[in-house]
Amino acid sequence: MQPGLRRAGVVESPARGALLLFLLTIIMPISMELGGLRLSPTRLFLLVSIIPFAAQIVSGRVGRFTWTDKFFLLHGIWIFLALIMVHGTSRIPFAGITAVELVGGYFVGRVMIRNAQDYRYVLGFMLIAIICLLPVAIYENFTGTLVIPDLLRPIFDTPSRGDSAYGRMGLERVYVVFDHPILWGLFCSLTLSNFVMAVRKNPVLIVVAIGFSLYTTMLALSSAPLLACALQLGMLSWGWIMRGRWRLLLILMVVGYVTVDLLSNRTPVTIIIESLTFNPMSGWVRIAIFDAGWAAVRGSPFFGIGFNDWPRPGWVTSSVDNFWLLTSMRYGMVGVGFLIAAFVFHLWTLGQAKIADPEVQALRVGHAAALAGTAFTMVTVHIWGNVSIFVMFYLGAGSWMYAYDQSGPQQGPEPDGTAPPAGGSPYSRFAPQRQRGPAAGARSVMRRRDEGGRA
Repeated sequence: MQPGLRRAGVVESPARGALLLFLLTIIMPISMELGGLRLSPTRLFLLVSIIPFAAQIVSGRVGRFTWTDKFFLLHGIWIFLALIMVHGTSRIPFAGITAVELVGGYFVGRVMIRNAQDYRYVLGFMLIAIICLLPVAIYENFTGTLVIPDLLRPIFDTPSRGDSAYGRMGLERVYVVFDHPILWGLFCSLTLSNFVMAVRKNPVLIVVAIGFSLYTTMLALSSAPLLACALQLGMLSWGWIMRGRWRLLLILMVVGYVTVDLLSNRTPVTIIIESLTFNPMSGWVRIAIFDAGWAAVRGSPFFGIGFNDWPRPGWVTSSVDNFWLLTSMRYGMVGVGFLIAAFVFHLWTLGQAKIADPEVQALRVGHAAALAGTAFTMVTVHIWGNVSIFVMFYLGAGSWMYAYDQSGPQQGPEPDGTAPPAGGSPYSRFAPQRQRGPAAGARSVMRRRDEGGRA
């Protein structure tokens, strides 16, 4: 970087080719089995990158080593330890690939997204990818045909339509390139607040952005992604009406949760699961799953039950539609605690970061609203595969806003040893001093003579 051009928040980007390759693997619906492990292009990318990326994070080469980084590292280590404690050494390869998948996505976002330009590049990729896949999604919505997976199935293992993805309202739920319609919906829902904040100065484009995100999300015909969109719209509306005041919103949410918990004979989580579903029967089943799953957590709170079966009524399926619950069942309260702490500390540190650039401030709001809406929605749905990796990547992709200084122009010498430009802050000891009077003038003349002699 040229002297004089370095400022807070401007950090050199890594090679865009590697980032593009990772993003392309997210929308590749292919995998193959090797040595008992199912490997996809995304998993292969993470296996190659996780060690060097972890080293960069711990060493501070990609900004300061944050508490979010630490909690993700602890989460990965605990996954490995918990699965070995439950299943023994025979499951070490599986434990390793599980830890790589859940933590590696965060590492990619943390290392490869270092400034606003990188972050906008990811948003641009999402926009282009969804636009290119939209004709396929619309066709599948009317016909139920999985176009891309069907074309690739003769060569690779690809997703197939399952019994749980039945049609609704005369339309079919779309997979497009993911393992379930819910995953397509969540991927599209992440765009809403980001796109709105990116075009926030143009009312027409705001309407277009909201309509685009809502329509593509609606194609999944799933209540969970639409709930994520509704939460994002609510947070954006609060931000515009109340001019921020996010602490007040957090206080009101906590007070509301406690009030509902005290006055109702149902827990707030139960009310959310029961009420915010297209099918009431599905809501009741999810409540039964939650009750049985939580009993399993209480029975094995430290290391969890791994991938073992769990006690439940005979009519309750083994599918757990709650990401946080299933994580606590598999890896115990400690394992899920590290991951929840990573999400909480990321959002908290993001909110506390001193950001001078209005454009970066807007990106922060869009990023935080999408992540908070998705994290809340994960109470009612499980995420896995490439979308779970992408959600963790998305969290890491926002870390640059506080891992690097965003507070304003840096003071002091540049890292390459050059002095700061003249006219720096008068409160810095490096600021040029004004000298007045004959003595100052004489010293100036003598300095020019000396410089002339040396020349």
